[in-house]
Amino acid sequence: MRNILITLILSVFTFSAFASIIGLSNHPFTMQKHIVTTEFDNYLNNGAGAGLTARYLQRINSSLNVDAAAGFTNGDRASNMRLGADLMLIPDYGRQPKVSIKGFLATESFDGDRINSFGMAPTISKGFSFWGKEAFPYLAIPLSVNMNTEDNTYETTSALATGISGKLPFGENLVGNFAINLPMRNSYTSFVFGISLPVQ
Repeated sequence: MRNILITLILSVFTFSAFASIIGLSNHPFTMQKHIVTTEFDNYLNNGAGAGLTARYLQRINSSLNVDAAAGFTNGDRASNMRLGADLMLIPDYGRQPKVSIKGFLATESFDGDRINSFGMAPTISKGFSFWGKEAFPYLAIPLSVNMNTEDNTYETTSALATGISGKLPFGENLVGNFAINLPMRNSYTSFVFGISLPVQ
């Protein structure tokens, strides 16, 4: 019974390289903010389909953000869940970019198989002013190990993820984000549009 319970917990709280591993982990929200996000995901190959993801992010302190997400698509990726923690190593200061690393766990249903994953995403980001509005582009390389529970096999994956976040011109506190995932090894092409609302 104990082994079954552990397996169920791991299945719920483990993941793979998704359309938006980074999300809003690099956006400089004020301290102690809770951020609720809705994302539109679109996978262009290797299980093509579109869907929605709901994400929750919590700033723990000035160096650490944690997030959780769950989503579904109409393609081979029927559903997914993920957890992540982003740790800042070097702050965005002056001309110096921010450097962070995000660890993540994920689980997804892919073409009838359950794929559990763990990995990390080294990330570099920098705040810029575009036409008087501040935005935060980033570049990351998500690396993961994906385990297929149906046939007990695994593979390593890598991708190039880039995106940008910034305050939207409509809505008092709304933040938008856009991300693209480009395949490097055993991965896929996808893009994400998201709208977030910071709440106290």
